[in-house]
Amino acid sequence: MRMIAQFWIGLTFLALSIVGAWADVTAAGVWETIDDKSGKAKSTVTISLSGGVYVGRVTTIFPDPGHPANPVCANCTGAAHNAPIKGLQIIDGMKQSGLEYTGGTILDPESGTVYNALMQLSPDGAHLVVRGYVGISAFGRSQTWNRVK
Repeated sequence: MRMIAQFWIGLTFLALSIVGAWADVTAAGVWETIDDKSGKAKSTVTISLSGGVYVGRVTTIFPDPGHPANPVCANCTGAAHNAPIKGLQIIDGMKQSGLEYTGGTILDPESGTVYNALMQLSPDGAHLVVRGYVGISAFGRSQTWNRVK
């Protein structure tokens, strides 16, 4: 009987340590974005907690040869119109629930389009699946970003 009790106590501590480790993992940090077509690193985005929601700004751009080092968001509207993409806030209003982030938006700086967004963080915190969509999430596109730090 004592052996069974020790087993359950050990299992409980293990479960609590795993849950505790997940609780510390958030999307905050620097993420490398990958180009869908070439598979090459396209930029880094820094995600941070601001006013109770997660936001993300482009912090580095890896331009293709012959392209400008810091292009502008020519197709964006409002304050983002013709703003440099480096420094531009592209993720806004994401609310965390465990490893999932919902309720926010993402800006595609190439098209200037703002999409509804979902983000799903891997349990180890190394990868972030970012999905932009119109209407329902089935009508969208996902990218997997890799944590830099």
